[in-house]
Amino acid sequence: MISNKIVYSIMAGVIALFLIVLMVLPNLGVEAGNDEFSYETKLFNDKKVTTINIEINEEDWADILENPTEEEFKEAAVTINGKKIENVAVRTKGNSSLTSVANSDSNRYSLKIDFDYYDSTQSFYGLKKLNLNNNFSDTTQMKEYMSYEMMESMGLAAPEHSYMYVTVNGEDYGLMLGVEVVDETFLAKNYGSNDGFLFKPDGTGSDLKYISSDIEDYSGLNPKTNEDNLDQSNILDMIDVINNGGDIEKYIDVDNMLRYFATNTALVSMDSYQGMMKHNYYYLYEEDGQFSIIPWDYNMAFGGFGMGGMMMPEGMAPSEFSKKDKPDMPSGEMQLPEGQEMPEGFKGKNMLDGLTNEEIMTDEAINFDIYNPVQGTTLEDRPLLNALLENEEYLAKYEKYLEEVSTKYFTEENVSSITKEVSATILTYVEADPSKLGTTEQFLEGVSGENSLAAFAGARSDSILKQLSGELVIEKNATKEDPVADNNAEPKEFPQNQSTQDGSGQSEKPEGMNPPEGFDPSNMPEGMNPPKGFIPDTMPEGMGPGQMRDAGENVDPVSSMKSLALTLGSLFILLLAIFGVKKFNRRGLR
Repeated sequence: MISNKIVYSIMAGVIALFLIVLMVLPNLGVEAGNDEFSYETKLFNDKKVTTINIEINEEDWADILENPTEEEFKEAAVTINGKKIENVAVRTKGNSSLTSVANSDSNRYSLKIDFDYYDSTQSFYGLKKLNLNNNFSDTTQMKEYMSYEMMESMGLAAPEHSYMYVTVNGEDYGLMLGVEVVDETFLAKNYGSNDGFLFKPDGTGSDLKYISSDIEDYSGLNPKTNEDNLDQSNILDMIDVINNGGDIEKYIDVDNMLRYFATNTALVSMDSYQGMMKHNYYYLYEEDGQFSIIPWDYNMAFGGFGMGGMMMPEGMAPSEFSKKDKPDMPSGEMQLPEGQEMPEGFKGKNMLDGLTNEEIMTDEAINFDIYNPVQGTTLEDRPLLNALLENEEYLAKYEKYLEEVSTKYFTEENVSSITKEVSATILTYVEADPSKLGTTEQFLEGVSGENSLAAFAGARSDSILKQLSGELVIEKNATKEDPVADNNAEPKEFPQNQSTQDGSGQSEKPEGMNPPEGFDPSNMPEGMNPPKGFIPDTMPEGMGPGQMRDAGENVDPVSSMKSLALTLGSLFILLLAIFGVKKFNRRGLR
């Protein structure tokens, strides 16, 4: 017979075990069973700013700043939200942004962090490479973030992205947009496999015009995976079909591309396949013989490129505006479509100034033609887009996606909601950023008001809906001899009391922003909230965001779920023990 003393001793032991499990295990840093892609939650978090400190030899850092266009990797250690990773590589990155900053008195370079450069087995919770973008030519600091949000809303696989405050050797460097690099990890996460062919077109052949049946003649396709097996890719067959006719759906994921072009057109992002530069416009990924588009590079969206906004550094000629690693281009030259010259407006203003918020509200950008959605070129010179839009079935689907993005996602109300949430998260960091390329006032103008990103979205979406209904017709005047004529044409406007988004004759204005209850707004711009979780009283005097942690930094969704699972499991054990004790007592085991 088992005595009560023994039974109660067992029960006490189970309770003690329960308390140990509950209090100790969550603090042991136990990792999830599958951390392959957990960087999605451990690094990219749109509810807070990630802190990154780069520890690098002072001489190496000085060399990076003195020779930025060399884009040479230097060894460093990186601490992300308190987790330190040794033996990583850091370098500058960029094209126009890199060249422009290098020719200025600024040191605000975009950076690339390569976790597996020296050790192929190393990553940050599965992430092998991270871009830290400087929001070049974007005083709102939100165009790229907003564009990726729109792409994701429209069902496209876009890179992870969130804001990150960077310090170098403990000194504030600036607020950057962290963006996941499109590589094998990205492909495996989004497509379930990275066995396909990834291309990043930039140079000869990047317009996808047919040249020949020899892959060597398309030096600008730039394969990024399976470089040694290009003979197994359908890239040449795809180029042949879009130029010369054939079964497009055999080689193209038509739905993916129509979603992309509809969203890109709504965003008026002309630093893309649809613009004159035909470079850096996206990634092409071939999976099982079909090509899809992966969106990329949106700091010049919202009409920021070629709509009076793409500006050369003062005194810099086009020949000095370079992409040094184009093997098929003379060093230091900007590639333009054959026979075309630099459009008027590309010189005379420093690109570092970016667009003022008034300049994004231009007729050229707001009323950008959805049926001839190219700038500085022609549809015929962009055969991929042309092949899709000349097909009536595909055109109808393209129109459907334009209507969807304009009525659901790229609305004044939705964009206003997102920009306000972003500003509440990053405003303190914007104010403290010693290297920002715009002012805090310009950032705030992008959040709310008549020249905000939300106002642009409302006006642009209204124009798209009017074009779809036929109420607004944009005359097509572009020719190869006059590459920007169509964007300078006067649109045919109709009465403004029709086809408005809310039926009232005008677009809905963004609601005001109020500080949280109990918060002293004396040090905040009127109507703005502090970053979520930020506790001003806990920040030592004189300390910048680079040395602080916000209150929610250590709250990790994955860790929280594991803690919850451990707690529930422990409770189950405790209940099981209590049930056992009662059962023993009922059976009279004494």
